[in-house]
Amino acid sequence: VWNVSTGRCVRTIASGYGLCGFFLVGNEHILLGTKEGHLELYDLRVAEMCQQTAAHTGAVYSVAQAPDLKSFVSCSSDKHLRFFDITFTTGGTDSAKFEEVVDKAVELPDECLSVVYAPNGKWIAVALLNHTIQMMFADTLKFYISLYGHRLPVMAVDISSDSQIIASGSADKNVKLWSTQFGNCHRSLRAHDESVMQVRFLPGTHYLATAGRDRELKLWDCDTYELISALKGHSSEILSLALSQDAAFLVTASGDRQLRFWRRSGEQLFLSEERARELDEKFEQEVEREDVDAAGGSAGGDVVSLRPSRRTVESVRTTERLMEILDEATATEAGEDVVLPMDAHRNPCVRVVAYVNTLTSNNIYEVLLALPFAHALRLLSFICRFFEVVAKLPGAGGAEGSGDSADDAKARVLSAAATLETPCQAALIATYVHHHELAATPSARGLLIRLREQMRQLLQVEKDRIGFGIAGVSQMQRVLKRSVGVPMPPAPTKPGPGARGRAPGAGGAPKKRKRK
Repeated sequence: VWNVSTGRCVRTIASGYGLCGFFLVGNEHILLGTKEGHLELYDLRVAEMCQQTAAHTGAVYSVAQAPDLKSFVSCSSDKHLRFFDITFTTGGTDSAKFEEVVDKAVELPDECLSVVYAPNGKWIAVALLNHTIQMMFADTLKFYISLYGHRLPVMAVDISSDSQIIASGSADKNVKLWSTQFGNCHRSLRAHDESVMQVRFLPGTHYLATAGRDRELKLWDCDTYELISALKGHSSEILSLALSQDAAFLVTASGDRQLRFWRRSGEQLFLSEERARELDEKFEQEVEREDVDAAGGSAGGDVVSLRPSRRTVESVRTTERLMEILDEATATEAGEDVVLPMDAHRNPCVRVVAYVNTLTSNNIYEVLLALPFAHALRLLSFICRFFEVVAKLPGAGGAEGSGDSADDAKARVLSAAATLETPCQAALIATYVHHHELAATPSARGLLIRLREQMRQLLQVEKDRIGFGIAGVSQMQRVLKRSVGVPMPPAPTKPGPGARGRAPGAGGAPKKRKRK
């Protein structure tokens, strides 16, 4: 027994293999149906079993409380419905018990998987293993209508608060909405990718919550037949679903041994945004690339990619944006009339390199892998020109004569060197990805040679600078290690020339001997 507000377990009671149950009025007793066919009543105040009855010869799959809260019905795999009355005794200690109404037992044509009372108390709906839902009058137990249309057993059934719509979930992955007046099917919804295990109407609404073996909890609008939201979180199939009385939260139990609480928030939810998010997730699943030779090149399905990679929606969008920037830079250099962004005052080459520097080590390979060869060639050209400009900066192996001061020159060299890492990485990846196309393009040979020379020159200068810095830091470490724990001696005074061997009286005070 769990506390909803704190999420902590407040009672642990030994019981049979429970399959279903509900709280009795007052929230002090629990009725449990077990796999052994027993009905067990527990008192939460003392954490003890009050009553146990062998009501069925098969597993009790479902129990439903009547709208008057004074009786309930149970259904089992023994093809029987049995009805019970609940009585409360008041005295020194309040207690509850239940007794079977013998004359009201009903035999069904097949195993019963779920049972529910209509909120108006007029009907009882029973989901059967023979793919149908049988409805009967609650007072006389006479047959009312049979709803058929599912192709596999009906796993769960529920009726809306106004007793107008009945919802059924089946192992055929569909949820069907029926009319309680005439038995016609309003709509059949392809609800889940696996079997539908539970269906529950939110009190006072036509909103329907469904849970399935595909590990998803979904919320539907049964007036417009639209999916409102799909909630994910479980790592295994969802087997049970429960609602609070005010529909403030839902609870799901899964095969992953977890209970999850889903609370209703005060934020507005727009269906168009939900559909867009679902399309993005679906697109992301579709573009996930399997690094296996699907053409049958290797019968064993060997891995053909040299590195693990994953293509995502973000990488595709980043690639498209890089292509747009390359097109804008090319059009700007050609003098074409194009709509330029806010940073149009910057050099096209600088804009391209600035965007390349926004790429991270996590997505740069995927972005350049999806870049077409024509755009990759433009990218290499812009990077090569950028390197040529950086090489001509003062102190970078280029021009010596410059009007800038030494500090300004160092600042410019350091700022340019700080942007070398990502462009160099992008140039190497683009060359690696489009190796065959570059080798077959004669005009790209000169570009690659220039790019190699500039990269070697700049990286060698950067390597020397880093090596000089590392050597300086190593020297400082050695000096610090020698000075740790050793007090610094006072600086000795240097004696003047000729002071050695001078008599005490010849100048200077005589040295005093220290007594031991």
